[in-house]
Amino acid sequence: LAKYCVHEEQKEKLISLSETTGSALYNDYILRERRSWGDVLYDFDGIQLTLQSLFELIPAIRPRHFSIASASSKSDMELCVAVIEGKTPLGRSYQGLCSSYLASLEKGAVVRFWFQPGSFQLPMQIVDDSFEVPILYIGAGTGIAPLRGLILERESKRMNHSNGKQVRPGEVDSVLIFGCRKSDQDFLYKNEWEGLSERGYLEVFTAFSRDQWHKIYVQQVMGQNQEMITNHILHRGGMVFIAGGAKMAQAVKNELLEILTPLVGGEKQSKLLLKKMQKESRLVIEAWS
Repeated sequence: LAKYCVHEEQKEKLISLSETTGSALYNDYILRERRSWGDVLYDFDGIQLTLQSLFELIPAIRPRHFSIASASSKSDMELCVAVIEGKTPLGRSYQGLCSSYLASLEKGAVVRFWFQPGSFQLPMQIVDDSFEVPILYIGAGTGIAPLRGLILERESKRMNHSNGKQVRPGEVDSVLIFGCRKSDQDFLYKNEWEGLSERGYLEVFTAFSRDQWHKIYVQQVMGQNQEMITNHILHRGGMVFIAGGAKMAQAVKNELLEILTPLVGGEKQSKLLLKKMQKESRLVIEAWS
């Protein structure tokens, strides 16, 4: 942009922003304040670009990936999208590009999209009204989206297996550990989980990080339920599906290591076990930053 700037002082600042020695300036001006190309062009009004130069400089908008939050056997498709909006440290308002666009759509609007295969392989074998392989689902925030789709797909299968009759499995074959900030604002699909729990299809553990003075996250809830987790993995041969932010996913994996280490002969053995589970698709992680 500097070479298109006719204002000498603005040109020098643009050069400073692009140099490695100016990384702190770039961090403060661009990253912390979440400035877009449009913001920069507005602030540096000495930049004179032709339309062709503008298209050559500005990269194409990157596609946004969302997990499907509904059962794959259903004709309707649902998404669970958090609308990004807030204020920067200096009070500038910002919005997420794609999430704000989706939130603004009216009923009947056309949206172009495509499918990509997911990471989760869902075991569907049923024995005596229970799934042969139990699953522990761990997710936070909109990370619940793919997990909800998987849970609903298995429940659809169970209903078909029982010819539409509600049956109570001998042992709970699905466990959900869900985390969000506030139970009265962010507990996504609360009524669904409560309904499945009442019928004995799902056991639910929650971590509401901002409902008390000390923060509680999903990994702390895991630590409080070590016996359930070790029984699920070591004795029942269960699967573990994790979805959410990259930091959360790593914290959950670290907690799994800590829980399993004293029971399998040390940290090395617990790491080998998790590696084996990942290779066998018994431990699957979908995480994003």
